[in-house]
Amino acid sequence: MIKATGRELLGQDSNGIDVFLDYSRTNVEYHLLETPNLIELVKEVLPTIDTNNEEQVIVERNLGRIVGTTNLVETTDADEIVYAKRIGRDKFSRFAKNRSPIETSWVVVVLRKADKGYSLWTAMCGHLLPADAYVENSLFNQTHAMAYDESLIQLDTVRTIDGKIE
Repeated sequence: MIKATGRELLGQDSNGIDVFLDYSRTNVEYHLLETPNLIELVKEVLPTIDTNNEEQVIVERNLGRIVGTTNLVETTDADEIVYAKRIGRDKFSRFAKNRSPIETSWVVVVLRKADKGYSLWTAMCGHLLPADAYVENSLFNQTHAMAYDESLIQLDTVRTIDGKIE
């Protein structure tokens, strides 16, 4: 997890607008556990982003090479599903115990307007999630899960589908 404080200049967008990593206003910590070089990937993508004075900017870029992995996987009835809280999160997420992360060439970057520029809100390897990914019991959430990785979850929160402690 990020333990630093303050703001760090990451770079500039395509118009020369500063983009910072503000340690008090970011949601990137979990994704840094998955992809330790994620900030370097964000720095690579920043010059291709036109923030266009928007309040929030969300971009998805294919970097043309494998840059990391995504642990979001499509699930089937053959998957062993459990629920657990990710490190630093309060809500339960769906995990597939028998699945592994998938290599990807894609990076998602989310910037939010801040004083004197933009702040990195979050970033991750993989694709943008569809809008219904944030709706409980949506079709997306019934057919997708994160690959189970004990280093990314609060182990004492693991539960089976019927709510039993794993």
